[in-house]
Amino acid sequence: MSDSDREESPDIDEEYLEKKIIEKMGHISSELAHDLRSPLQTIQNAIYLLERNPDNMQLFVMVRQSLTQATEILDTFRDYYKAHILQRIEVDPVKVVDLAFSDLEIPANITVIRETGEVNPISIDPSKMALAIRKLLLNALDAMPDDGELRVSITEENETVKIVISDSGVGISPEISEIIYTPFLTGQKKGRGLGVPTAKRVVESHGGSMSYESIEGEGTHFNINLPRPTVNL
Repeated sequence: MSDSDREESPDIDEEYLEKKIIEKMGHISSELAHDLRSPLQTIQNAIYLLERNPDNMQLFVMVRQSLTQATEILDTFRDYYKAHILQRIEVDPVKVVDLAFSDLEIPANITVIRETGEVNPISIDPSKMALAIRKLLLNALDAMPDDGELRVSITEENETVKIVISDSGVGISPEISEIIYTPFLTGQKKGRGLGVPTAKRVVESHGGSMSYESIEGEGTHFNINLPRPTVNL
């Protein structure tokens, strides 16, 4: 490679990266607009009917439900988009898992088992990490519509905190496995396809890694590995 080629490579890489970012944002924007169109269309239709029948309380219910749906879509997108913005503090990982479980509705037919080893505090953003864990907990609950076991373990080894979220649900099919980390693509009837991608972005923003193991009909294990920072952040 000539000197001129070396000088041009950074520009080529930067242009390629910018192109990929634009393509990804274009896809995300398109999917976001698609998801918002349905509740907004419902609101528009309800307003049209209310002008002719203002005493129909069911139309007000439709507007409220659609506004809630639109807000949830935007909140979910915000969680994904801002997943990399962290405010780290020294915190007990067990407390972060407690935060993830707070106000989480666990069906009566689901057994929850929590296993905790000896774990020291770690420098993370507790709010963002609790959000990531909560996304995976919700994913696990959705995978067990009838009954099952939800297991969460927290251990530490070689300066790495490991959090494992396991379920005994339906497992992840090969088709879903191919798109599970892709924003706005989902195999579930409910959800925006941002739960697992958001969790992954949060974990990787902490310098960690996230992986999963799954067997159809038997369940799924999501593994979060969080290394201790080697410098003060």
